Amino acid sequence: MAVINQTDLAGLIKEALDNVSDQEEQDPEVARQLLANKLAEAVALFVIGRQTIGPTSDGATATTIIQ
Repeated sequence: MAVINQTDLAGLIKEALDNVSDQEEQDPEVARQLLANKLAEAVALFVIGRQTIGPTSDGATATTIIQ
């Protein structure tokens, strides 16, 4: 899974919104689920694989990769 930047994330979110809003006569429940799925995919691309740094329970610093 490729890591994307914030600009790419914004583009994917806009694309998801455009795709759902362009559908005529679509059941609102189906449209909401399609939008939720597309947004979840975009967020996963943005987050998964990123390196994070934060404190551990004993106050040390830990580095990890989000999976």
